[in-house]
Amino acid sequence: MSPPADIFQGMEKDQYFSKMNLSKGYWQIPVRKEDIPKTTFVTMDCHYEFLRMTFGMMNSGATLTRAVKKLLCEMDNVVDYIDDLLIHTETSEAHAKTLSELFKRFQEANFTVRPVKCLLRSRTVDFF
Repeated sequence: MSPPADIFQGMEKDQYFSKMNLSKGYWQIPVRKEDIPKTTFVTMDCHYEFLRMTFGMMNSGATLTRAVKKLLCEMDNVVDYIDDLLIHTETSEAHAKTLSELFKRFQEANFTVRPVKCLLRSRTVDFF
């Protein structure tokens, strides 16, 4: 993971910012069918298996990071930090285009964002 100074380098000219948080990040990643039995746990009442990845599963962090990196492939003006995204552009038009592309990719990947943690088209933003 890059230090904050490296993440923000090159954003000096950017005027428009948005930030987003993936809704329940780990839960957005399905467990592979052959791995579902490995997630089994038993209570007094029943036996359960996870169908979606949970926090604490081995490699869950790396799997989420890899999925987000794949989602953002070739989107140079979107920065990811675990399940948080920062969108930065110089112009309003470029920002609208980037957001449109990002939402399209979210829909294709069945990813959702947490609306209460989103800030769209702002001139300033706190990211860490």
